[in-house]
Amino acid sequence: MSEPSVLRLDAPADLRVARALLQDGGLLAAPTDTVPGLAALAGDLRAAGRLAEAKGSPQDRPFSLHLADRDALARFTPLLPPGLPGWLATRLPGALTVVLPRDWVALPSHWDWPWPAVGLRVPDHAGFRALAAGLPAPLMMSSINSAGSPPMTGDARVAWLLERGIARVEPLDAPGGGTPSPVVAFDRLPEVRRGTLPDGPPRPGLRVLVVCTGNICRSPLAAALLRMEIAAAWGVAEEDLAALGWDIVSAGTYAMRGSPASPHSVTAGAEVGARVSAHRAVHVETLLQEPWDLVLGMGTSHIAPLPPVWERELFDPLGHEVPDPFGGDLATYRQVRDHMHRAVQQRVEAWSGWGS
Repeated sequence: MSEPSVLRLDAPADLRVARALLQDGGLLAAPTDTVPGLAALAGDLRAAGRLAEAKGSPQDRPFSLHLADRDALARFTPLLPPGLPGWLATRLPGALTVVLPRDWVALPSHWDWPWPAVGLRVPDHAGFRALAAGLPAPLMMSSINSAGSPPMTGDARVAWLLERGIARVEPLDAPGGGTPSPVVAFDRLPEVRRGTLPDGPPRPGLRVLVVCTGNICRSPLAAALLRMEIAAAWGVAEEDLAALGWDIVSAGTYAMRGSPASPHSVTAGAEVGARVSAHRAVHVETLLQEPWDLVLGMGTSHIAPLPPVWERELFDPLGHEVPDPFGGDLATYRQVRDHMHRAVQQRVEAWSGWGS
């Protein structure tokens, strides 16, 4: 039997050989930005089976998908819970494995994927990108080692690959690599399953301040609608939003502190499931020192005087001001609620996608 190939991804002929090997169903030891991995072309369970056989792992073990770039990640996750695409965009490509529920990932319909979750990586490594960009599917990868053993290095790794007849790319080790990526799983709520994140626990949500005049009619109802829709999109209770980093608060530019919400706001909110009854008015000046990611005003008069350090927008993403229903009947409040509810749904949709 001939000795397995040793390939260089900066050599065009070797790059073609590496891609052909993978597309023919072979295994390849390839670099990433952390530890190198044993790779197979994803697309059916035979890829996972070949990896499992080489490692001596159970045949039903899942392996993570390694994607060429963030555009590929967006194609596989076109619609995520609000805030998650933005959070991932600041961390990928990079040393992070994210595990998502199967129903959050748009795997091709012909793939037989029996597992309830999907692990995704986007390595920040030029050689890996060159290899993966020319393939028709992501790479299914795992560390180079026998099951239950630490990742291999040096001569021991070469011998392990030779014994199994597996081709390899050289150099395999990335400069500064060698440490497995942190693993963050989103089983609705986030959990760090391996390693640590440099900026602390995963918190993909935003800190949002919603502002109107008296903080008894529009802004408390708008904030309640936001909390309701974001919690529904994540599939969690509103009380769990803080664990995701979502902090949605309302205030007024002329609020009388402690005033309850308008009865009509409470009723209009309750009709669609938004909880407003416990609200008490807050003056915006008491929140000026907080680190808001976004301030949403019902009208330009509510955001114009606020500190420019904050990102400020009208609540309605179409740029329409939300009229003040103060003094109106319940029908007026319902009209305003419906206006704000449409705006909330548009914002949640925007926060759930990858943008342009």
